[in-house]
Amino acid sequence: MTTRPAVFPLIAAAVLWACGTSEQKPAADTAAATPAGAERIFEAGGMKTPESVRYDAAQDLWFVSNINGNPSQKDGNGFIVRLTADGAAMDSTPFIEGGKKGVTLHAPKGLAIVGDTIWVADIDAVRAFNTKTGTPVASVDIKGSTFLNDVAAGPDGSIYITDTGIRFDEKGQLSHPGPDRVVQVIGRQFKQVTAFAGQQGPNGIAYDSAGGRFLINAFTTKGFFAWKVGQATPDSIGLGAGDADGLEILADGRAVYTSWVDSSLSVFANGTSSTLMKGLPNPADIGVDAKRQRVAVPLFNDGKVVFVKLGSTP
Repeated sequence: MTTRPAVFPLIAAAVLWACGTSEQKPAADTAAATPAGAERIFEAGGMKTPESVRYDAAQDLWFVSNINGNPSQKDGNGFIVRLTADGAAMDSTPFIEGGKKGVTLHAPKGLAIVGDTIWVADIDAVRAFNTKTGTPVASVDIKGSTFLNDVAAGPDGSIYITDTGIRFDEKGQLSHPGPDRVVQVIGRQFKQVTAFAGQQGPNGIAYDSAGGRFLINAFTTKGFFAWKVGQATPDSIGLGAGDADGLEILADGRAVYTSWVDSSLSVFANGTSSTLMKGLPNPADIGVDAKRQRVAVPLFNDGKVVFVKLGSTP
């Protein structure tokens, strides 16, 4: 997740969520900004500061986390909604909602699914819910964190979370107190597993099973990194577009990610980055439906999720 200071409060106030009437419509003509191999097919509106999208293959649906305000504020009003595979709203009210049915959610960001549990990063804690009922399962406080961001499941079923190390004050002004790191949650315990030199702002994280490693991008620099369990520090493996956000690994080994600096969906492979699609303002943490070759891109300040069809199998 990346934001520009003082933007999110205005957007959050202007966009209202109404699950039962959420718009799901064909996307506008973006042929001029779309190279061959990617097509913007439809979008789902009515979100409140959508940050992350996760496809649940077991249920054939999408989860979308909504910050609903300041990304650093513990206001208790964050929520998660469900969309069908084709982007239609599934519920008349949010599936998981802060302040309802024993749920605590302040500013939910990255999502990861392990079995029938969905994990969500929430400022300085990670929370878990049942994917079928929305019932709270666990909450783990990650002491010393300032901005827990993306979440990825490891091969052992534990989860890994980036801490981008940034903070927004009440006026939306950005600071970067740190730490810049990745933490691991095993059961109900956590530990820091790697740290970044300088203020890289680690953001998107995904597990590359072919390489036996995690790929991580940065939002305060153009850095792309690879990290294997047991390494003290990650390896620099190239440069991306900058202001990078969500990150997923495609079946062919490429990493697909978003960039706020050029409003793009891009791919990273062999140390270089190339643009897949532009015209996606403030694109946050993406999700991938490999079965339908689709990428879901939440537009953070626009209150909607755009669905992109890939021309090759993800």
